[in-house]
Amino acid sequence: MSTSILDSRQLFQAAKLIAVPLPFALAGYSYAFSQNAVPTLYDQPAEVSTPAIKDIYQSGAKFVVPGNILSLAATAYLAWKAPAQRNLWATAAGSLVALIAWTPLVMRRSNIVRLLEISESKALQEKATATLEARQLLVKWVRQNYVRAALAFVAGVYSVRATLA
Repeated sequence: MSTSILDSRQLFQAAKLIAVPLPFALAGYSYAFSQNAVPTLYDQPAEVSTPAIKDIYQSGAKFVVPGNILSLAATAYLAWKAPAQRNLWATAAGSLVALIAWTPLVMRRSNIVRLLEISESKALQEKATATLEARQLLVKWVRQNYVRAALAFVAGVYSVRATLA
């Protein structure tokens, strides 16, 4: 009698149930903010836009970070356990690694830290409104967030291809 909750076949199928839809959910989530939510903040004063982007960023992390980690774990497991589809699963996993690295290495350094800093100071908000700095940072955030959406979408496409192969 086995003492594990899932046997290896069940674990393999469960990993697929995570690895296929979750990257598409992550892609849609990122795309929606870039397409619909953040652009509405462009013409708002920094007193409005920077606290809003701070909330978007912090609440988004509650879904995006665990979703990325779970999806990466599933695709990496499948790359390990499915030799015939290893390259496809590994490509999906690689795209997720790139996505996980993109936020701190590119987005945080180039605009998120500054937006969060502006959101905490009335003087910085007034200056960022007058110089359009907040608007420029938001435009940059949207462009960079499209990259995150694309990386998640690539992971989803390769996961589907691996499942169908």
